Amino acid sequence: MTRANAFLFILLVCGAGILATASPALAAKSQPCWKQVINDWSQDGSIDGAYSAKCIEEALDRVPEDIRAYSDFEEQAKAARLAAGRALQSSGGGSDNSDSATEDEAAPIKPREPETGPKDETLIQSALGTNGNNADSVPLPLLILLGLAGALIAAGGVGFGARKLRAHRADR
Repeated sequence: MTRANAFLFILLVCGAGILATASPALAAKSQPCWKQVINDWSQDGSIDGAYSAKCIEEALDRVPEDIRAYSDFEEQAKAARLAAGRALQSSGGGSDNSDSATEDEAAPIKPREPETGPKDETLIQSALGTNGNNADSVPLPLLILLGLAGALIAAGGVGFGARKLRAHRADR
């Protein structure tokens, strides 16, 4: 392997590493409503916000299979959809006891806005642009393994280069 090829290989590996870590940071700030439902659930295992039935249905259709198989997301989403239907029904005035409804029950359902308050972010979370606890975040063990793999590749390249340099000096 010539020096130019080795340099291009190292440049390619570094570029791939930069692209792999920069892609979550480049994710759009405005997420579709179905993704907001999944992120809300991934925060604490429950859907706390008020979402439309359409958003919840779309989240149920698009949820990854491992979440569907190994968690209670489906039950949580169906319960949230029922709660949204009850809140809509109580504010719609279809029942006879609408006079006894409080203002909180009669309030229209609003989609949950992304949180924009001050955050306790670590250096890695601020570099990735996510708070580390949603569906788009990169797992920290994966980043550690990526760094370890890069260090091992670099160490192997240094060792290979040192052997070539010794062999070249011995030929003189």
